[in-house]
Parts: sequence; structure tokens; C-alpha cells
Amino acid sequence: MLLKAPESELLFSLLEQAVKSNLSSSELGYSYFFNENKITLNKAKSKQDNFAVQDSCLAVSAVNSEKLFGCVRQPENGQIKLQAGLVHQVNGGILILGLRSLLNQQELWTKLKQMVIKQQFEWFTSDESHPLPLSIPKMPLDLRVILVGDRLSLAELQDFEPEFYTNSIYTEFENELPIKSTEDIEQWVDYLKFIADRQQLPNIDNSALGKLYKEATRYTGDQYYLPLSVDWVNSILVNATHFGQNNAIDGFAITQAIKQKSWHEAYLQERLHDEIFTNQIMINTKDQVVGQVNGLSVIEYPGYPKAVGEPTRLSCLIHFGDGEFIDIERKTDLAGSIHSKGMMIMQAFIMSEFAINHQIPFSTSLVFEQSYNEIDGDSASLAGLCAIISALSEQAIDQQLAITGSVDQFGHVQSIGGVNEKIEGFFAVCKHQGLTGQQGVIIPASNQRHLSLNDEVIEAIEKEQFSIWTVDHIADALYLLTGVPYKDNSSINLYKLIHARMQSVLIQDKKHDSWLSKWQKYCKK
Repeated sequence: MLLKAPESELLFSLLEQAVKSNLSSSELGYSYFFNENKITLNKAKSKQDNFAVQDSCLAVSAVNSEKLFGCVRQPENGQIKLQAGLVHQVNGGILILGLRSLLNQQELWTKLKQMVIKQQFEWFTSDESHPLPLSIPKMPLDLRVILVGDRLSLAELQDFEPEFYTNSIYTEFENELPIKSTEDIEQWVDYLKFIADRQQLPNIDNSALGKLYKEATRYTGDQYYLPLSVDWVNSILVNATHFGQNNAIDGFAITQAIKQKSWHEAYLQERLHDEIFTNQIMINTKDQVVGQVNGLSVIEYPGYPKAVGEPTRLSCLIHFGDGEFIDIERKTDLAGSIHSKGMMIMQAFIMSEFAINHQIPFSTSLVFEQSYNEIDGDSASLAGLCAIISALSEQAIDQQLAITGSVDQFGHVQSIGGVNEKIEGFFAVCKHQGLTGQQGVIIPASNQRHLSLNDEVIEAIEKEQFSIWTVDHIADALYLLTGVPYKDNSSINLYKLIHARMQSVLIQDKKHDSWLSKWQKYCKK
């Protein structure tokens, strides 16, 4: 069996326990008998025999040749000794192995596979220059193997032995529990209590459940999914035991454990914020600016355990031209393919909206200001499109707001990742520069289910010092940012302003062409 799951020691222990509960006891196995220069194989009579079965299931995340297959030992001037391996100790049962360790030792995997298929264990020497000193009888082997690995390990195995997938059972350990009813939440709570009991931790008090639920949805990034990761559950419960009272894990203990974990991980995040707080990176949260918008990004650093939300300044300039759309990041090879795709979608929307009867008489240049590393992802495409429309219409964008989201070619706003980190990153900047009560973040409506913000942001929202708006279309976002509707036949709107500006430029261009053609005709005379 192939099981897609994390190679966690705790998970292996729980898998072993679960498998054993569904297995009957195995036969006693075998015993090797030494008689002078001859070795014979017999059925084991008790568990004390040298190759008797020790268990119906064993789970090990990392193995080597000796641990898996045993070995032949011959001390100097001493009698040969045979040492049992895992395959002997669990003969007749199930062996659970970590896939990563086997893939790093492909000879072990090849031998194990052949032994399981042939149902026979054959002794071998690890050093081919020194053959076995005696003929050792082969041992019948009745073994089922469960290989546990993550997606990358499974993909590596598929590349190494693609035909193996056709002869094995594939399944996955579900990392998340979908929440569709209160019964699902109760089941998840029972799961937490099971892990706590299994790890001999204090009881979980009811006051802790709300805090655990919130932290769980923050971990999964979705209010309707709760984590089943045994390592995550165990980690948060173990950390909370240091703050528990009356031999119980209560709400206070969970809160303190979360705060302590955040403090441990905060150094890099604080350094990034300091760059903004000291104006090394310029972010405006108070003025009105044409063609400039606060976008939101998430940065992931190698070796750092969490993503960091950081606002970024997008600016757009418009100049007379032939409709060229200049993405400075792409021109300078600082953009990934997904970012480039998002920029092309923005260009397609602009062309379809304003280049129906004639070519757009403007060229645009869009850039992420003070960005010095490669940018990827399309979550800034909504912000970029708003900056372009602001520059074309010459209507200012309120810098008190930040925006995130991707768009399609029709202007519909699509969901993005890291929404909590992005909101909290912008809030930290607004708080440092002074909360005005008008600041906030615009996010896709489809991301509302992913919200699980920290207590500081929630408190500011409750006090109406900070806001979150959800939008389905770029028209909604533009109205929030500029205060001017995008399309509204009853009043001035951005669409009309852009068309009027384009018509003015085209008329001037035609007059210039007319004057030039008259001059050329006169010169010919």
C-alpha cells in the first residue's frame, strides 16, 4: 500500500496502533538451529526463539540494511550468529515504512520488493568480496508493506518505478476535516481529546475549544476545514500545558501558547516592518494619489516557518503612445510566469473595454516600487488594474486603503492566498502611522471564508478603527478606492472620463495630422 501522509513519528505510532487493532495475532514464525557447520530452519516454538515473530505490525520511519533485513555476524574464532531484522520480527503481519529513507537507499527497496513478491527471505552479504561463510536456508516470508510518504516522495517513486503503482493500493491520510455540521466539529474535538490522551497530556477544558478552533482555521486557511495533522495538534497542546491550571488545558493556556509561539517567530517579521516604519520602504496610508495603490503581498523565506504579509506600492504612469502596456517587472526579468499571466489579463481587460473602435492613444507603465527580488503570483492584478484605471481617468486613489485579489478578463475578482497575513501586515503599518478610522483592506468576496485574523485586528474592527470590504467585480473596488463609480449613466463615472480623455487626444492627433499633411502638400508645390 502507498499512503500519502507526513513521515511523522507520532503518526507512525498511531498508524501502528490502529493497524494492530484490526489484526489477529500472527503465527510464531521461525527459528534457526545451529549444529556444527550446518544451519537448519524450523518452526518457532515460542517468542523467545531467535527468529520468532515479535508483533503483528511495526512502524519505522527510517531504516538501514541491518535494521530491515538483519545480518550475519561471525566474531573472530567464534560461532556464526544470525541477527533478526524487521521483516523477521513482523513476518505474517504488516510493516509500515517511511518512503524517503527507502528512496535514499534504492538497493534496500529493490531487495524488499523482491522478497515480498517472492514471499521468501534470502540471506545475502553486504560485502560481495566476502561471501556467506555457510549456506543459510531461505525463510518463507508473508509480509504486507505500507509505504508512507509525502507527495514529492511518491512522485519520485513513480518516476523510479512507474509500474509499481498498478500493483499497489493507493490512499491518502486526510490532513483536513471538512466542516458541514456540528457533528463534524464534535468529531474533531473528540480527535483532539484522543491525541491528548494518547500523549498523556492534561484534559482539554471547554474554554480552550474556541481558541483552538480559531487557530485551527488559521492553520488551514479556511473556516470550513479543520486540521487533522497529528503534529500540529500535539504541538499546540504540548505548548499549552506549560500555561495550564488545575491540570487542564484551558483558554488562557492556548492563548499564551499562541502568543509565545508568535514571539519566537517574530524577529524576521519585525525587521521587515521596521523597514517600513523607518521609511526605508515608503508606504502611504493617508493621502490621495493618482495612479498609485497599496497592494498586498505575502513573502515566504526559506527556512522560516510562516509567511509574512507586507504591503507594496504599485504605481502607474500614462503617456501618449500606441497602447503599449509596459510591465517593468517583466521587462527587467523580475517577474514570474504567473505574475506575467496576471499582467496580460489586465491588458486584455483594458483593450476590450476601451479599444473597441480605435487603438488606445496612451501607453502605460506599471511597476512594484522598491521591489528588488522576483515577484510571482497574480494576487496583485486587481491592484494593478485599479492603478491603471486611476491613471487613465486622472482620479486619485485613497491611500488609506489596500487591495488584494486577482481578476479575469471580464473584471471579475477571484480569490487569493495568504489573506490573513496580508491584512495583518497592512494593519501593522496603519497602526504605526496612526489609525484614522478610514483605513482598511479590500479583498475578494470569495476569500471571506478564509478570514481568521489575530485579536488585535479584530479589536480594531470592532472599534471601527479599521475595516475590511469584500468585492466581486473591479467596479466595486474602484468605487471604494476613488469614490467615483466605474459605470453609471446617471452621473460622472470613470469609464466616461477615460473615453473623454481618449477622444480629446485623438482629436488633437487628427488636427496635428491635418496640419502636417497640408504642410507636406505645400512643400511638394
